[in-house]
Amino acid sequence: MRFRKANTADLSNDLSQLLDDLKEVLTTKGRETDPAASLLLNKAASTLEKVRAASSNAICESKAAAEAADAYIHDSPWRAVGGALAVGALIGLVLSRR
Repeated sequence: MRFRKANTADLSNDLSQLLDDLKEVLTTKGRETDPAASLLLNKAASTLEKVRAASSNAICESKAAAEAADAYIHDSPWRAVGGALAVGALIGLVLSRR
């Protein structure tokens, strides 16, 4: 099975589509129910908006972190190689002691 790399735009669009579909289902089902279900619908809609805001924030933060890491690696590649070597040596040392 082949997997393709998903970029953040694809993930964002998929999540947005999922949230829109969920909101539509909740709204459609909520019209024909009792007041307790209506309260549940309102809570679900509120939670849906919180998830949408949190996912948008997480995507923005991850983009910023990736851009900062990319800039750091391009500015000082040998430091990154040295750091990776040190981490690899430390992991190797810990695993060899087992």
